[in-house]
Amino acid sequence: MWWDSWLWELGFAICHQRPERLLRFGERALFVCSRDTGLFVSFFTLVLVLSLLRGRDRAGMPPWPLMAVGAAGILFMVWDGFTSYLGWRESTNALRFLSGFAAGAGMAFPGAALVNREVFAGDRSRKVGSRPVDLAAAGLAGGAAVLLYLWRPSPFFRLGQLWLLASMLGTFWVLNLLLVYLVAGKGGGGLTAGRAAMAALLTVLELAGSYWLHRLFSAGGPAPVAGSRRAPPA
Repeated sequence: MWWDSWLWELGFAICHQRPERLLRFGERALFVCSRDTGLFVSFFTLVLVLSLLRGRDRAGMPPWPLMAVGAAGILFMVWDGFTSYLGWRESTNALRFLSGFAAGAGMAFPGAALVNREVFAGDRSRKVGSRPVDLAAAGLAGGAAVLLYLWRPSPFFRLGQLWLLASMLGTFWVLNLLLVYLVAGKGGGGLTAGRAAMAALLTVLELAGSYWLHRLFSAGGPAPVAGSRRAPPA
């Protein structure tokens, strides 16, 4: 199917796509590895909940216990990747996903504070994640994402695929949006169509450039086709 092939090409821009590292809904694989899936899904889901959809008036960095937990999540991903890369231990796809998810969450809380500060001119004295209702919303959204990508029922493949696509593009867009506001200055006026479009253009250029560099240095394109019912070849 053209849609699956296109997503597989898109994932090739940022991921090694090793078949044994992909999460599968039944026999159907996602288009980036399990750790990248956790990282993108976690970061974008939580920024969406804590900034883009609600809580825009809160621009203070999270309370120190949340920052400490977030730092621990990033160190967890570093430990999992480093020790498995060196051959000290063998990780699993579930653990790779969870380590990526923990790191994404660790970056999402301060990331939401920066978006609220630079884009929406939120109050820096009001901390992101300081209200129980905000933590509950983040926990419910994050928990639903963890359940979807660890359980992975076959009928939910398209949902998992679509939310991963939204999260991957959304993560790049949010980071580029911050860059646009920081470089352009005079932030805090809210999200404007022009700056949102500039962030989207940067996202397209970055992914396109990364894709062609990956093709250049790998001497070829990606193996076909992650979204098909047969697994991609090794």
